[in-house]
Amino acid sequence: MAFQPNRLLTHPINRYLAEVLQTSGDYELLLRPARRFLFHSLYRPTAFIPEFNKPCLGVLVAPGDQEKHPYMVLETEPNLSEALREAYRECEILWLEVYEGPAGVHLNCEIGGVRMEIAASVSHLAMALEAPLAWLRARYKRAITPPGRLIQSFHERLLREAIDSLAVQYAIACHHQVPFGFITGYRANMPREIARSAVDAVITLSLNVNPDGLVVLPINLNLHDAHQENEQIAEKDRLITEFANSIGMPMLIIRAAEQPEAYRFTCTGLEIEPVVVVGRAPADWANAIRPILEATFEALELPREWWYTIGGGKP
Repeated sequence: MAFQPNRLLTHPINRYLAEVLQTSGDYELLLRPARRFLFHSLYRPTAFIPEFNKPCLGVLVAPGDQEKHPYMVLETEPNLSEALREAYRECEILWLEVYEGPAGVHLNCEIGGVRMEIAASVSHLAMALEAPLAWLRARYKRAITPPGRLIQSFHERLLREAIDSLAVQYAIACHHQVPFGFITGYRANMPREIARSAVDAVITLSLNVNPDGLVVLPINLNLHDAHQENEQIAEKDRLITEFANSIGMPMLIIRAAEQPEAYRFTCTGLEIEPVVVVGRAPADWANAIRPILEATFEALELPREWWYTIGGGKP
C-alpha cells in the first residue's frame, strides 16, 4: 500500500514523556487533542490565540471518566503565545510545559496563580514528573471537574466503549478531537478549511508496541442533524472524505442508515463493503469495526506481532 500513516509522536523528548506518563497509573494519556476542547464549549477568548485550533502534545484524563475531561494539559511546543498562557490561567486549567534547555529538561507547571519550575537531566525526567503529578492528584481530590471535555456526545461515548472492548484483544489506543491535518501529516494540497477540523476518534497502535503513536484508523461520526442540514458542515464532511480517499488513507465514517436507529459504517482507502448496524449496543459496534480494523492492519502492512495484546490475541 502506497499510503504511509502519520505518527503522533516524532520528537524524542515527546516519546519519552509519553512513555513515562502512560505508566503513571492514576491517569490515562490521550494524544494531540485540539486545544479548543480543553476549554468549556462556551468559552470565547478575549484575544486571538493562534494555537487555539492546533493540538497540544496530550492530556491526562481519569480512566473511568466517560467524557474524558483533561485534568492536565501537556505542552512541548516552543514559543507558545502569551494569549494561550493567559487563557489557561483565566480558565484555571492545570498545564505542564516541558522543553529542553541548557540545564537539561525544564518543567513549568501552573494553575491558580501558583507556578512550579523544575530542571532535570533527561535521565531523571521520570523523577522530576512526580512533583506535577502529585499536584495533579492533590488538586482533583477535591472533586473539581476541569472545564473541557474531549467526548462531546452519546454516540462518541458509545464509539469509545466499542473501541475499548477491542483494545482488550488488539494492541491499540484511542484518542479524540485530533485535527485532520495532524492525522494525515503535512499535505501541501490539503484544503485549509479541513486541516484543523477535529476528528471524533483516532485509533493508533498502543505505545507499548509502537512508541511513535502510529495512526491506524481515524473515525468520524457524521450523525448530528447539522451534517445533513448545514451546507458548510456537509461540504467539510465531503472534502474530508474525498481527501482521505485521494491519499488512500483508511478512515471510518459512521452515518445514519435509512432504517430507524441504524448506522452505516463506511471506510475510505479499503476495498471493503459498508456495514449496517442496527441499534446502539457497544458489542455490535465493536463487531462492525473489527473487520475494518484488521483490513487496515493488513493494508498498512503492520507486523502481525503488533496487532494483538499479550494474552488477548489469536494464537
